[in-house]
Amino acid sequence: MWTLRAPSLAVVRIGNAAEWATMKEFACQYAFLRFRPFAETGEFANVGVVLMAAEAGFFDFRLLKRYGRITQFFYPFDREVYLNGRELFKEELQRFAGELRSDALDGGRRAPNLLLASKRFAELVRPRDAMLHFDQQRLILAADPEAKLDALYNHYCERNFMSREF
Repeated sequence: MWTLRAPSLAVVRIGNAAEWATMKEFACQYAFLRFRPFAETGEFANVGVVLMAAEAGFFDFRLLKRYGRITQFFYPFDREVYLNGRELFKEELQRFAGELRSDALDGGRRAPNLLLASKRFAELVRPRDAMLHFDQQRLILAADPEAKLDALYNHYCERNFMSREF
């Protein structure tokens, strides 16, 4: 199944109607984590992504493990600063995930609290003036939120769209 956005912003679906009619898509909120060590230049690198599909009770994140591109691009920046910041951010995201799941997304006991989940996510990704900060919050539809998270991470952080020919 393919989904295309027409210039009118209407969703155009291509494929078997029976196939996409039975597939449930969830509204997903996501944001890219950016590393910007020098605010003066505005240069940044996408180093992670967070995604929440509240209706599906899903929240998770992916963070860039390799840092060679970061240290080369922001030379002579000390890699330890990035690695320590990344580790602290990972711990904070794990803490946030646990609280979000217990407070708003625990579908085992009750239906997810969509409003609370959305507000918590907005607070997580709100603009901050720091080396590691989130880009603007975005929305996307996905039948499988975890697969969509992986696809976003692979494309925008790992840059898997590039071939060796470049």
